[in-house]
Amino acid sequence: MSRDVISRYWFLAALILIIPVGLAWPGLGLYLKEEGGFIPVFVGAMLGIAGFSMDTSRLVQQATHFRAVLPVLASIYVAAPLAAYALSRIFAPEGDPHFLPAMMIMAAQAGSLASAIALTLMSGGNRELALICTLGSNSLTVLLTPFILEQSIDPAYIRELSGGNDLEFPLLKMIWKMVVCVLLPIAAGQLLRHWFWETTEKVRPVIRVVPQLIILLFVYTGFAAAATQLGSNAGIAGRFLVACMLLHLMLLGLNSVISGALNLSWADRTAVILSGSQKTLPNGIYIWGTFFAQNPYGAIPLVLYHLFQLVVDTLLVPWFEKKNSTVKREGDREFGCHSLGGDD
Repeated sequence: MSRDVISRYWFLAALILIIPVGLAWPGLGLYLKEEGGFIPVFVGAMLGIAGFSMDTSRLVQQATHFRAVLPVLASIYVAAPLAAYALSRIFAPEGDPHFLPAMMIMAAQAGSLASAIALTLMSGGNRELALICTLGSNSLTVLLTPFILEQSIDPAYIRELSGGNDLEFPLLKMIWKMVVCVLLPIAAGQLLRHWFWETTEKVRPVIRVVPQLIILLFVYTGFAAAATQLGSNAGIAGRFLVACMLLHLMLLGLNSVISGALNLSWADRTAVILSGSQKTLPNGIYIWGTFFAQNPYGAIPLVLYHLFQLVVDTLLVPWFEKKNSTVKREGDREFGCHSLGGDD
């Protein structure tokens, strides 16, 4: 087996292998979930690495790239919930009160905190745009996630599962979490880049592997949390799997069509397609455990959607990489210049 094949597909192979590990030995994953402090630390570490790898001037530039950012936000908070609601009506067992709420918990989440950035980076896409989309969707989750859940789930069901409490996020706590887990690590990464970028050239390939290892940890934790539900509700899990697969494929197709219609570059299209079709797992696990812990299916669509998005989007990486490298080579030839490497 060639080194190129291993470098491309080791992550996908590890992703598939981690599933039975999480189902068979969920102890560590449950501990990480219940402790509560580990997941934010790993998210912060991943975004710190993302900040270290990104050009500051391009990051500022992408913050006003509304033609790309707005479609991503619409996909995450409009298209995904509407499609998930329709799919729930189709696949939910008759008279089952838990299927639709579980599906909507997943669909109401922000874009992925980690994998969209990591996969965009692996694909040679616009990683700065992917980060801006991630920051935007995760900032809006404070308001939009509760709103979507309140609009799509029977209020009586919400009160029953939340012990009679209204579904409200602790706003200041969530803002502080965003600052600590997202903004500070990125800022720290940018600061460290200024000092150490030139001296880390030899170890950059190793640094880039770390986010992928953290993603594997998230998948393991998610499957550990869902182990009981998946084992005792195989039929329900099958329904959720089909619904999650269709939802992700629909979002991939929608973002591909919209980004193409907007005539975005392939680097930008890569970021839009990946960022606009992925959902975060850690925040979803938090909301399920905090507000809907009595829903017996809560973790199932979260982990199944997350798994499917990682498998499919990892398989798409070589295709995106080919598109981006072809465009880059054509651009170099057009302007009579050569790639300088360096800042990748």
